[in-house]
Amino acid sequence: MPPTPPSFPAGSPRQYSTENLTYSKGGLLVLSFWLLWGDFAFNFFESVFARFLPIFLKDLEASNTLIGVMTGSFAGLVNVMFLPGISRWSDDLRTSIGRRIPLLYVVTPLTVGTVVAVGFAPEFGGWFFDRFSAHLPASWTKGAIILVILSVLVVSFHFFNMVLVNAYNWLIRDVVPLDVMSRFLAWFSIVGTVSGAVFLWFVFPHLMTHRKEIFLAVGIFYLLAFFLMCWKVKEGKYPPPTPPEERPGVLKTFAVYFRECLQIPLYRNFFLVYLLVIASLNCAGNFITLFASETLGLDMGGMGHIFAWTAAISLFFYYPLGWLCDRFSPMHVALGSIICMCLGTSLAPIFVQSQNGFLVYSLAFSLPSVAWALSQRATSMKLFPVEKFGQFSSGLNVFGCGALIVGNFLIGVLMDLTHSNYRMAFVWTAVVSASAIYPMILVIRGWKQHGGHDHYVAPLPRY
Repeated sequence: MPPTPPSFPAGSPRQYSTENLTYSKGGLLVLSFWLLWGDFAFNFFESVFARFLPIFLKDLEASNTLIGVMTGSFAGLVNVMFLPGISRWSDDLRTSIGRRIPLLYVVTPLTVGTVVAVGFAPEFGGWFFDRFSAHLPASWTKGAIILVILSVLVVSFHFFNMVLVNAYNWLIRDVVPLDVMSRFLAWFSIVGTVSGAVFLWFVFPHLMTHRKEIFLAVGIFYLLAFFLMCWKVKEGKYPPPTPPEERPGVLKTFAVYFRECLQIPLYRNFFLVYLLVIASLNCAGNFITLFASETLGLDMGGMGHIFAWTAAISLFFYYPLGWLCDRFSPMHVALGSIICMCLGTSLAPIFVQSQNGFLVYSLAFSLPSVAWALSQRATSMKLFPVEKFGQFSSGLNVFGCGALIVGNFLIGVLMDLTHSNYRMAFVWTAVVSASAIYPMILVIRGWKQHGGHDHYVAPLPRY
């Protein structure tokens, strides 16, 4: 039985409530400010890693298969291995400062440290090669040493960032009232887009020439900004955790985790949709960047400005889409976005032949991609039970990262087999996204069966 929200006398100021917190309008604005501040810093920080790695790996003459594995499959592997246990542990964690913020305090400096180290990987590799090359096989070049060091750092980053991203998402669900969640997420997306646009316009063009300075400065800024957010945002009181004697051991955690996540068809279908769209968009994204640089011949400045314009245009879409999600449902918005993504990428291989064509495609594709990003996040917030939100929310990442492991490898092989015909990345997106349409229809049907817009009650797994 979901908790009953508190009632207030008629004529009293509007109150906004979660399961364990209540805000006035002013309190909600203060909460919004600090969460948005953290989101700005987070998006700026993550842009450095995401935009830098595929181009840097290409400069090191890495194969397309290795680029796919390094930029995506590593992330998927660490999520599948560790996130089930971490999410269940976080749901049951009780400390004086909450159950999510302690994780953020621990993993934020570790995440920053690994990303800053990625920025200095050529120097680390050069130092190691200069001192130990005499003891290495002749086939081990300086570039190979740098790739090995990068691999270690990338795996470390993906592990720490996995905990950070998920704990931040769980914190939002715990402290933000559901009746304003979609519009709240829209503002998160707006701030994140501004952050990304600032990075792409002012920083991205200089990323290769001022690599060390940018990585170090962004890392310090992010560490200070995120710690400030954690200090200012307060969690509420939670119900008692699962008794220790009822918690599964380490070996049984995976079995219990996947059984509970997949037991209910409504959640199972949404996991499938998320898996397919992640494989569609994220696996192709790195190679669409390479399409712009290698096939169309765009330089760093040209790509940065196109990506920045795309981000700027998308600002106009977020709040109306957030209103649509709250007014109707994020599930319907998600279905529409998938259909549009499929149609847009089906036409791209034919019509994108120049820098201007790539700009038009990027601007047009921003609407369905923004709609999907916002609606899937709002769907998870409203669909999953609050009692096990960390577990079910992490299930999206676990299954999505399983898709990344397989999808990044397969699309990398596809690029190698087609002799780096990066137009095939559009075909990949169109085909894989089309396969997500029917299971999304099933999600909408299941949501209506459990109460729909006004009376939805999240089903819990049976034991």
